Amino acid sequence: MGQSVSEQEVRENCAALRARMAARKLTRAYDKALRPVGLKITQFTLLIAVEEGSAKSLTALADALALERSSLVRNVKLLEDEGLIEATPSGEGRSLGLALTRAGRRKLTQALPLWRSAQTQVEEALGASWPSVKKSLGQLVEKT
Repeated sequence: MGQSVSEQEVRENCAALRARMAARKLTRAYDKALRPVGLKITQFTLLIAVEEGSAKSLTALADALALERSSLVRNVKLLEDEGLIEATPSGEGRSLGLALTRAGRRKLTQALPLWRSAQTQVEEALGASWPSVKKSLGQLVEKT
């Protein structure tokens, strides 16, 4: 028989539980910081990714952001409806890419200092452990 697992062990050691708890706290903190410009962190990071322009399709963008395609499509539609992004030919077959509109560029410019403030708070809360946390999170994203 295998080793018995206790509920306490799960509460204390489950990486998924701790990561989800941390993600919810971080999401709330960034959402609060971005509220003055009417963005959520998911929308802000999508605007950043669109501005970067490396993803040539929605599927590639979903993969790059580690999002379910349905979540990405929902957020893309919202940002399109708000006039912040627009579909553009990707140059790769029938695929469409995305681009920021002028309004999207302005919104992103307004949001960047608000993001910086939230980011600084997170880094200060983690202190000297931030570089290793950042590296560990990157490793998880790459390996899983």
